[in-house]
Amino acid sequence: MDCKTLLILNRKSAARPDVRSAVRPLEKELGLEIAIPWSGKQLRKTIHKHLAKGVTRFVAGGGDGTLNAVTSALLRCDAGPTIVLGLMPLGTANDFARSYGDDGSDLSASLVQAATGRARSIDIGSINGRPFVNVASGGFGAMITATTPKEVKRRLGGLAYTLTGLARVSELKPTQAMIALDGSEHNWASVSALVIGNNRFAGGGFEVTPEADMFDGLLDLGVLTTDEWPPANLSFGHFPDLSDPIAGLVKRSRFKHAVLETETPFHLNLDGEPMVDTRFEISVLPGRLSFALPSTGS
Repeated sequence: MDCKTLLILNRKSAARPDVRSAVRPLEKELGLEIAIPWSGKQLRKTIHKHLAKGVTRFVAGGGDGTLNAVTSALLRCDAGPTIVLGLMPLGTANDFARSYGDDGSDLSASLVQAATGRARSIDIGSINGRPFVNVASGGFGAMITATTPKEVKRRLGGLAYTLTGLARVSELKPTQAMIALDGSEHNWASVSALVIGNNRFAGGGFEVTPEADMFDGLLDLGVLTTDEWPPANLSFGHFPDLSDPIAGLVKRSRFKHAVLETETPFHLNLDGEPMVDTRFEISVLPGRLSFALPSTGS
């Protein structure tokens, strides 16, 4: 059987009985080949091999982190606009899939949609050359996620983050950061947390960037600060917050390119993947990825 679609499963999801029962009856019908890479290097080799064989559709089977890894590998392999990516949402929160109405409750339907659905060009975010599809977040929470030991996470699951956060709560203090949007003047702010959204949801269904749209060629920025920022004359930004529970503290803007510099190392999560630095070049890549979406998707 010729491979029409490569389904890339993360190792944890591949062992799930419900995933197996959803995939097996559809392998022949959809022309599926299944790969379970054990490293980023092997993932890139697998994708490169299948691109050379003429495969034009790939499905990420996992959560937002798996989607990020497959997207990154496709971009590094210079996959063009004829290459389509779909998602079989197998994560805990499935925040990206939530934006187009797939909560992961019907895995067979998700797989069929990912393997056969109409492709639309969506934006991708990029920070220091690393892509993100959904949301990048930074601050204390990102630091806790990045620094919680793997063994503790393995044993305790999500509780590990809570316990690590409580143990390090004394470190919760704002970071002095310079932010410049689309060539504006550099503006300093005391940042407790920030979020950069290509899409709306993160953290298990919270609309952290409620106005974000993966088709508009812009990224949405939310900054938790008590400072007067951003200035009202920014080209895209300073639009009112409509839904933040902490009224007046979250400042929002939209941008195409931004520079973030911090006085101390600052932790970011890109679709859950950690990054730490003191300077971040942040850009949108408009329409960079062809993604399989339902016909009713926005």
